[in-house]
Parts: sequence; structure tokens; C-alpha cells
Amino acid sequence: MSFRIATVPYYNAWPLTRYLEEELPGSSLSPWYPSTMRQGLLSGEIDLAMMPVAELAAMPDAVIYGNACIAARGEVKSVLLCSRVPLSDIRRIALDVASRTSITLSTAMLKTWHGVTPERVPLDLDVDLNQCNADAMVVIGDRALAFRPNEDVWKIRIDLGRWWSQTTGLPFVFAAWIGRKSLESRREFLEKGFNTARDRGVADVDGIITEKLELARQTGRPLLVGEPVLRDYFHHAVHYILGPEEQKGLNLFVNRYVEF
Repeated sequence: MSFRIATVPYYNAWPLTRYLEEELPGSSLSPWYPSTMRQGLLSGEIDLAMMPVAELAAMPDAVIYGNACIAARGEVKSVLLCSRVPLSDIRRIALDVASRTSITLSTAMLKTWHGVTPERVPLDLDVDLNQCNADAMVVIGDRALAFRPNEDVWKIRIDLGRWWSQTTGLPFVFAAWIGRKSLESRREFLEKGFNTARDRGVADVDGIITEKLELARQTGRPLLVGEPVLRDYFHHAVHYILGPEEQKGLNLFVNRYVEF
């Protein structure tokens, strides 16, 4: 049986997907924005996705397959909240609408710890982030890695992975391989494929970085960040195993803070 699998179009998925089609032969892999994945699963366009875990609260028949994930045990570097004003004074926040998990994490932090529920506006994908005119913004993914905030504009910069870890003492899980319960009969096959692909990718992450940099050179489409940033990110920030502590962090987030 072949599977239609969606993945996020960000650098952090490289170790999860580089060997995935080899480990799940016959399956097809395509990039989707995280915010569209739930509808893709519901409509049947895709079978599984590296999907934001916040979507689990809206899909009672969805389950996680395997223990491969995108997580952080502290600073994640690619999910940032930047503010011009003290957090309790934020009235308008620009959000990268690609990921419900990051939106939920940031707004829950502001509501629960700072007593504010700002007006939400979309953060334009093409905007110069230092020109964003909202009181605050949440930036995710590759452009968060590349962002160099103007400190005269953005007085506060919070790494949300670090904030969650310091606040709860637990890792934060951003995304995992999620599919419908109707695939339970293929669970062993899927979990072996996802987990083995992850293990191979993590073991070969330096080779994958070199491969991606060479491809960018050949195509004339440079990456947003260079080799030192990528190596630091993959070796010291993003984490790929959904272990017991990660599961505790995931459960706390989904059960306490996710609202639909």
C-alpha cells in the first residue's frame, strides 16, 4: 500500500524526510503549509502529515504514528515572539498563520501569564519583518532562523521553545506524523518507516546539509541561512524523538492550552 504524505516546507524537516520514500516504498511526499494539513486529511487528499500537534484537539480520529517529531528541549531558534512593547501592553499581534501550534503557544502565553488577548492579524510572508507595524509578531521556520531583529524596534525577543521549557520543565513538541485511525492496521509498517527514516536522517544530518547547500548552489536559489547556522540548529536546537518527557509536554499543551 502506498501513502500520500505531507511534510512542512522548512529546513527542520530535512532529517525526517530525506530517506522517507526509501523506507516507505511506493509512497509520495509533498510539501504542504502546516495550516492546510488538517483539511487535507479530512478531505482525503493526503493520508498522513508532519502536522502541528495543536490540530490533534480538532481531530478526534487522528493519532500519532511513530516517535519521530519536531521538538525542542529548550531554545529552538525557529519560533520567535518579538515585541515593541512590554508583553502586558501588546494590543495587536501579527502571526505567521502557517502553524496553529505556534499561534496557540504564543497567544496562550500572553493570555495566561500576561493577561492580554491581542487582536490577531496575519504576518505577510513577504514583509520585511523589521517593518512590521504590529505591537508584536510571531515568526516561525526558516525566516525565523534568518531574522536579525532591529533592537531599536524589537525591544523584546522570546524564543518560545526556551520559554516553554523554563516555564513547564518539559520539552515542547511542535509537530509529529499524524494520520487517521483508519490506518491502524498499517501502524507497524508506518512506524518502522517513519522512525527508521528519522534515525538515518539524524545520523546523516551533516551530509544532508552539504547536499542541500550544493543543490542551492546548482539551482541559483540560495538558502536563507548559511552552513554554520544550519549545523548549529540541527545539532543544538531541534530535537526529533517523541520520548516520555516530550509526550508529557505534548499532552500538557494540547489538553490545557489548545482551544477550537
